[in-house]
Amino acid sequence: MMLKDSKFSSHLLHLSQLQTINHKTLDEYRDRLKTYEDYLWFGKPDRISAIECARRGWTCQNNDLIKCANCHAEIIAQLPSVLNIHEYTERVENIAQALVDAHHRYCVWKFMIIPESVIQLTDIYSNETINKFVKEAEEFLLQIQQIDLVGQLKTTFQIEATDFDLLSSSYLNDPRLLSAFKILVFYWKLKGSSLSCEKCCREISINRNHLILDPIASHRTWCPILKNEQWKKRIEQIETILHAKSRHKLGEIQSINDVTRFFVKLKYLFRFLLQHTERILPDIISTQNLFHELISSKEYYRSCVQSTYVDNTPSSELEHSTNNSKST
Repeated sequence: MMLKDSKFSSHLLHLSQLQTINHKTLDEYRDRLKTYEDYLWFGKPDRISAIECARRGWTCQNNDLIKCANCHAEIIAQLPSVLNIHEYTERVENIAQALVDAHHRYCVWKFMIIPESVIQLTDIYSNETINKFVKEAEEFLLQIQQIDLVGQLKTTFQIEATDFDLLSSSYLNDPRLLSAFKILVFYWKLKGSSLSCEKCCREISINRNHLILDPIASHRTWCPILKNEQWKKRIEQIETILHAKSRHKLGEIQSINDVTRFFVKLKYLFRFLLQHTERILPDIISTQNLFHELISSKEYYRSCVQSTYVDNTPSSELEHSTNNSKST
């Protein structure tokens, strides 16, 4: 179908491409998301959060003003007081609907949305996942000299080097590595001279010689990691894995200790037998010699008897034959 209005032909996207989300699309999504500073898009509910707007192609231009990056349509998103609940709820619903309807009829974002999987948090479900974060923490420390964590993690996320040692990590005596691990599990990545969150795209300039960070409060207020306190769930997942591994490891240690005790007892038993064997060994040898002598004597006696029997037999027969002849 040919478009009569060529002014908007550049906004069209072939239907087969609507299902394709490539790196360029995701990079553009993150660029849009970066425009939503907290002071520009403040106090918005989930229905019209910065993430929902950016997923549908909208960038933040000013206070409560967003604009489509493709068709350049605009929406003013001022909200009434939340105390007037009916008016507030109705306005939120109207803005949420406008995120789709306000696009030009040929705009790609009228039909397309960034998948929710892009913003979802990945569960930490295995030792391999934790070890992956540990490896990334090692690389992180190659560029950061000193780390000081502040905020809730200092009291709510208590992990020690011994916890990781249960995962066969032998290099976690450095507290910096533990701090780097705590940063990375909450989606912070090092990019040049700044830290960036993968989910809310918040960027923080840092001092590589001395990093001071609150890995939780530094996220934007609408970041998925803060929604429903998902960061606490993440901590629970890590602690569950570490504690389960700890119990398994302690069980292995108990088994090893049991085997070790068995061999120790066996060692003392052999030592006891060896000592007492050395004491009675002469008697055993003497008894053995006597036994051999008795056997030898018995064999000698048997040979004598047999010899006597053999020698006497012919003589008897001869006498018997002689007697018979005389009688005749």
